[in-house]
Parts: sequence; C-alpha cells; structure tokens
Amino acid sequence: MRACLLFFGVVALSLPASAQGFSLPGAGGKAKRFEDVATIAMAVTPAAAKRGERVALSLTITPKPGCYTYPINPPAGQLSANSVGLPKPLVEAVGEVTDPPGWKEKPGALPGTIDRYYPAAVTWTIPLTVNPAAAVGKTTMNFPGSNLLACNEVNCFPTNKLPALDFEVLPGEPVPPIGPAPSPPVKIAPPAAPTPGVAEAHVSKLALATPVYQAQMDAVAAAMDVTPITVGGGFLGLIVAAVLWGFVSLATPCVFPMIPITVSLFLKQSNQSTASVLRLALVYCLTIIAVLGSSAVFLLAIFQRLSVDPYMNLFLAGLFVFFALSLFGMYDISLPNFLLQGADRGRRAGGTIGTVFGAVAFSIVSFTCVAPFLGGFAGLAASGNYTRPELVLAGIAFATAFASPFFLLALFPTLIKKLPRSGGWLDTVKAVMGFLELAAALKFLRTAELRLFDTPELITYDVALAAWVGIFFVAGLYLLNVFRLPHDEEKPTVGVVRMLFGLAAIVFAVHLVPGLFPPQRPAGTVYAWVNSFLLPDPGERAKGLRWGTDLKGEIDRIVAEKAAGRTPERGLIFIDFTGVTCTNCTINENNVFPQPAVSDLLRKYTLVKLYTDEVPAHYYATPPAKELRNAEARANIAFQDSRFGTLQLPLYVILDPQADGRVVVRNVYDEGKINAVPRFVEFLTAPLAK
Repeated sequence: MRACLLFFGVVALSLPASAQGFSLPGAGGKAKRFEDVATIAMAVTPAAAKRGERVALSLTITPKPGCYTYPINPPAGQLSANSVGLPKPLVEAVGEVTDPPGWKEKPGALPGTIDRYYPAAVTWTIPLTVNPAAAVGKTTMNFPGSNLLACNEVNCFPTNKLPALDFEVLPGEPVPPIGPAPSPPVKIAPPAAPTPGVAEAHVSKLALATPVYQAQMDAVAAAMDVTPITVGGGFLGLIVAAVLWGFVSLATPCVFPMIPITVSLFLKQSNQSTASVLRLALVYCLTIIAVLGSSAVFLLAIFQRLSVDPYMNLFLAGLFVFFALSLFGMYDISLPNFLLQGADRGRRAGGTIGTVFGAVAFSIVSFTCVAPFLGGFAGLAASGNYTRPELVLAGIAFATAFASPFFLLALFPTLIKKLPRSGGWLDTVKAVMGFLELAAALKFLRTAELRLFDTPELITYDVALAAWVGIFFVAGLYLLNVFRLPHDEEKPTVGVVRMLFGLAAIVFAVHLVPGLFPPQRPAGTVYAWVNSFLLPDPGERAKGLRWGTDLKGEIDRIVAEKAAGRTPERGLIFIDFTGVTCTNCTINENNVFPQPAVSDLLRKYTLVKLYTDEVPAHYYATPPAKELRNAEARANIAFQDSRFGTLQLPLYVILDPQADGRVVVRNVYDEGKINAVPRFVEFLTAPLAK
C-alpha cells in the first residue's frame, strides 16, 4: 500500500503546476465550484450578421471579493491561464486576443515563473469572422474546449461551462472579411539562403482557420499522383530488435528468482516419458509467449498514438521513477496476493493445468521488470513504419526470445547448475537498471513539457542534460563501490568488469558536461544521440538552412513561375515530415543535414517542414493558439498517410510542381534515421539532374 501511495505521489508531482490547485469539495472554506468565486457574462455583437462579416465576442469574468482570475494570452513563465474554445465552424478568430489592463503580477510558486492575475472584473473582446460557408438561419453559439479558472485565497476552481449565445446568420452573398486575405501569403521571390552555421531561419506565414488549411492540404493531395506511394518499414530490423530486447529482458532481477520454480515444476515430471515432458515444456513456453506476446502487441498497437500525448508521457515518467525507486531498494513492488495465490494453487495441481498456471505465475511476477524493456521496444513502433501484422509478429518474436531459455530448462532441469547464482551481482543489476530508468523518465518529462508549453520552463533541455550528467556520475560511483544501497546484501570487491563499467559511466557523464555550455557542444556520435534523445528546442535543429511550413504557398509560387514561362529558383520542394518530439528527426537534422555534401544540395531545394505533432509557434508571423497549431499538425499527418501510405517519422519527399498545377513526386526516401549518408546524397542528387 505504501508503495502504491508513493507512486501516485510521484505522478501527482509530475503534473503541471496549474493543475495542482484543484481541491476536494469544501476544502479551504465554503467554495466548491467556479460559481462560488466568480461570475461569467458573455455577449456577441451584433447578434446577427452575414457570412464573411465581422462580429465581436465579449467575455466578462467578475471575481468575488478576495478572489481573482487569470489572463487569456499569458506572458512567458505564466503557468495558469484561461482559454476560450470557439464555436467552429460557425465563426473563426481574427488575430490574437489581447489581455486588457488591470492585472497584477507577483513571482510564481516555482523558480523562473510569474503569476499574473486579475483581482477585479475584466472583459475580453474577441474579434470573429462569420464563416463564408456557414448555413443561413438562427443557431446557437457553444464554446467547447473552453477552460476558465477562478481562485480564492486557498483553492482554484475550473469550469468549462460557458453560456450559450443565440446568433443568426443573415441571408446574402458571402462577403470577404475586412483586412488582408489570410492565405496564401504574397511572395515576390524566395528568400536567399542563410549563411551556413547560423541558427535555423524561418519563412513566416499567417495562421489559417483549420477548415481553410485542411482544404489547402486536400488540394495538394488531389494534385499529386493518384496512387499512394508505400514506404517500406524495415521489418527484418524490427524482428531483430524484438528478439534482442527479449533476451535483454532475461537479465532482470525479477527473472532469476523464478528459475528455481521452473526447475522444481519440471523435476516433478521427470518420471514421465520424454514425449510428455516435451509436451509440457511446449505448453509452459507457449503460455509465457501468449501472456507477454499479447502485452507486447497491445503496447505496439497503441504506442504511436500515445507517444506524443503529454499526459501519457507524464504518467510514464512517474511510472519509471516508481520502478527506479523500487530497484534502488526503497520499497518492494508486489502484485495483488489473490493473483499470485491463485496461480500458485493451479501450479501445484501438476500436469498440463499445473504447467499453464506455473507459466502464468512466472509471467505475472517477471512482468514488473520486463515492462520497462517492453516499453523501450514498443517505442520503435512510434516511427509508424510497420503494419498491424508486422507488429503482431514482432510482439510474438519478443515473447518467444524471452521464453526460449525456459524451454531448455524445462527439458533439462539440471542445466540450472550452470547458471550464475543470485547474489551481489543481482543487486548491482537492480541498481544500474534504476539509474537507467531515472534517465528515461527525464525523456518523458521533456516530451510532456514540449507538448504542453510553447516555451519549456521546468524540464528545459539544459535541466534534462544536467540531470543525465548527475545520474551517470552517481551510477559510476556506485559501480566503483563508493557507496551502497539499502538492498545490497554484501559489499563486493570491485572486479575488472565492474571497474570498467564504473569508469565508462563517469567518462560518459564528463563527456556530456560541455553540452551545458553552448556553443561548446561536444562532437561525436555519443553526444549526438543524447542530444536527439533529450529533444533540443525546434529552433536548434537543422541550423544553416531556411525552412518554411507553407506547402501550398510554395507550390503556388512555383506553379505561377512556370506558367509564366520563367524558371523558378529552387523549383523542387523537399518535404521533411517531422515532429517536435521525434528523436530520429532530430538526429538527422542535427548531424546529417549540416554535412557539406548534404547541406549544399538542400540549399538547391525549397525546404518545407510538415510537423505531425504540433507546429512550433515561431513559424507564424503572429503565433496562433496551440489548438490551431495542433489541428494543422493533424492535417499534415493525414496528408502524409493518405498520399504516402505511412506514418513513418521522419519521411523525406521531393515534389516537382508543374505549370499545369499537377504535382509530381520525384523521390521518397524510405529510411527513417539516415544510416548511409551517401545514399541520402544520391536521393537528393537524382531529381536535380533531371
């Protein structure tokens, strides 16, 4: 019970600070809900308008005495804010919402944060445009996705219930909105390439309403080849990785204690025929494969969807910290007794039934240690390269590799005498696994914050890297026997192998230290991998190149130039399907793209990044809300899937817009992480030679 409470405490501490103010009803006074501390008033003016005309939505929050509310468009470092979801597709926002004066400000509860708030009534005016495609007639404006927050001196209370407003779309021809058209932006000529070595340059664009952007991507898809291009998934590599992860999972501290159970189970059957023992050994291993294989398939099937979800990453971070503290000896993890007792009773029954229950008991107990390795293997599925049948076969391969040694033990129980005995070495394995799981938790926390906030304030890249330096330095000291942990039963001598691993951990930590002092980033493959795994900020990737995210605008520019009989500068488009949280994308952009042979070729293309998790705010002339940037990313990934038949990240595509409006696909690079740079150079060179 104590371990479970600690686990949920770790997860709770991982949540954003803005979520920690929520309390149980009645805590801190009589206030129990938003209405007890503030009132809401809303109106739309005018209440009737033609399609394409402007209207104004006003929102007033009036805190009660001693209470306060938060801004809608907060400054950097603010952890709490209000948000208003618009009644789409009836209307669309025009520009940003400006917070009116009247706010007060104080230092935030966490270092480097601020707390801006309104202690009195405040009114926001939100300019809107009636959608040109809106249906004529009376309707109701609702505001899904809204979240308002009001607080008293003790607690904060959220609400997503905003008043519904009556509105009427008047008949008449659609009129264009006042002001400049949002897209495509006017471009006289493509910008010149930046100086090599400087930070990534951006071609800014205007934010578009989601239906407009989706229509643009649909138009691009319709202009391309009708038959989707299928990219290979590297299935053999997935199977090899599954087998390797399965064998690695055998070296966990939960597995060795189960070996005597396996042996004792089959020693009881030693008086049976060889055929009977073989049958029982197969039953035992197939049961393990069924239990662990189904778990692997489940994780592989959902991991791609969940790998970019911020709250799932917070949960995984808490889970890995929970496992790490257990491996350090702070507490023991045990499954409910009724599961273990039931499986043990069935195991004692003997025969086929006893064998099945013995395998189930083994799978249940070992899953505690196998789960992190299974999760690491499941991370391979986040690339989106593989079909469902391929993922099923990979899950079976993982479980088969894990179960195979126990088939031999079941057939030949005397082999146990040749296995190493549990002892001090197993305590060391536990501790090292704990350090590795702490390091992995930093990756999950970093991913969550990148997805939750435009500018990370807590788990920044430098914080994550500093934590890795500390973790691996302390791990090295442990391996060199400088200190011991609570579960260590003996104080082993520092053998040669242990000493080498300890030195390697300390050298690794010291190697990372210059990375904390940019631009003194270390060179070499080791730091490149760490840098990509910890996800540097998007603006730190693909330096020395100029990127845009307006694919439709670039296609229109090239088509217009060709239709006018001119040869456009950089008339081929290089698309980088990428993601803010994509590790392989970062490796390629930081270590392959800057190589002279590659960067010189890339500068001959119009470069476009299509983000599939969230488009970074710095690509817009006026950054829109996160909701709109997420919607644009969803449209990008739908476009990738429909045209290229894969969700692989990264994916590189070369397009050749034609004078008649068609878009020809010249080349698709079928490898995610670029392992052979000459092959990638050939991929870039071939379309330029035509």
